[in-house]
Amino acid sequence: MMPLSSYIEYEDNIIKLLKDKISSGIDSSENLRTHYRYIHDSVMYEFDMVAIDSSGKIKKIYEIKTPRAVETNFNFIKKRLQQYNNETKADVYLVYLKEDELKVIRVSDLVQDIKVDIPAEVIISSFSDFYNVLKQKCSGDNVDLHYFFRGHSKNTYDPVPSIFRNDNIKYENRMYHEAVRRNPYDFTEDMSTFDHLVKMQHYELPTRLLDITTNPLVALYFACKENANDDGEVLIYPMMNEQIKYYDSDSVCILANLAKLPIDFIFTNDKEYLVYDIQQDKPNFKGKYLKAEATKKVFCVMPKLNNERIIRQQGAFFIFGMGHSKDQPAKLIDEPIKIRVSAESKKEILNDLQILGINEAALFPETDKIMKQIKNELNKK
Repeated sequence: MMPLSSYIEYEDNIIKLLKDKISSGIDSSENLRTHYRYIHDSVMYEFDMVAIDSSGKIKKIYEIKTPRAVETNFNFIKKRLQQYNNETKADVYLVYLKEDELKVIRVSDLVQDIKVDIPAEVIISSFSDFYNVLKQKCSGDNVDLHYFFRGHSKNTYDPVPSIFRNDNIKYENRMYHEAVRRNPYDFTEDMSTFDHLVKMQHYELPTRLLDITTNPLVALYFACKENANDDGEVLIYPMMNEQIKYYDSDSVCILANLAKLPIDFIFTNDKEYLVYDIQQDKPNFKGKYLKAEATKKVFCVMPKLNNERIIRQQGAFFIFGMGHSKDQPAKLIDEPIKIRVSAESKKEILNDLQILGINEAALFPETDKIMKQIKNELNKK
């Protein structure tokens, strides 16, 4: 990952080149401002550079990204810039430097000017293959990206939360309330709804959370640990800062509280029930600004490190909102990078990971897992 100082130099260089390029097209009554803060419907945005007129109205917005971010998160960037356009009525531009050429593309022209291909699946058959793919995919001019990983032992597995499988979603609100009711000492009043979902996920109750990790070796372990006759898969999710939230974020709270609502929840009819539940977590939440779009997101969430398994696995979560209705999951709009792990290589890769200290006992701190690991190690001798 590019050091932060290098990214600041990149951004400063872009701003200088951008000012030189657009100065002739800026009206004399307009002012260029960098890192400009703007508040709309109680939400604050910071734009990399804006042109504002003498009355303070934003006329143009310029958002700076790295080429790698444009390549991997194009759909998210496009949607975000369209949102800026809708909320400010300003002209919005994507700006980045590619092969020493400054690209300044109006949001309405993004589809025509940028062709984005779905990342091709890479197939590996050894640990060294995996390492080389990581070096290629997760390094370079990408300080505005953070990488998260998920591994599953069948490459045909659909990475959606367990609540959306086997009709579990029909009973989500009942499962949530029964879990809290029957285990009051585990689910205390000082915990947020998101904290409750994390606890439920730990106990393998279906939730709208999907486990991910910041450690690619952990994801590789999960891709290899089961289903020895099936190819596994590691997914790489490049996430921009705007897609990453902390456990106490309002955006996360909105999605978490969908778990308390019945399957027939419809935002336009039942918004006040969602607002009521949110305000149990956040009494100062301003429900009048809540829009349906806020329930249709997927965010990467950095949880509290108060769970030994999360700590060991360097865990994080995706929290999924709803699609067109509550029984459908929201979608990540950019495809992850896929690494397919051949079935024949799983055993050897697990041995390599064992040398690096990545094994069942290391990732699952429960006593029975540690005892199982001891048994397995001794049986090999």
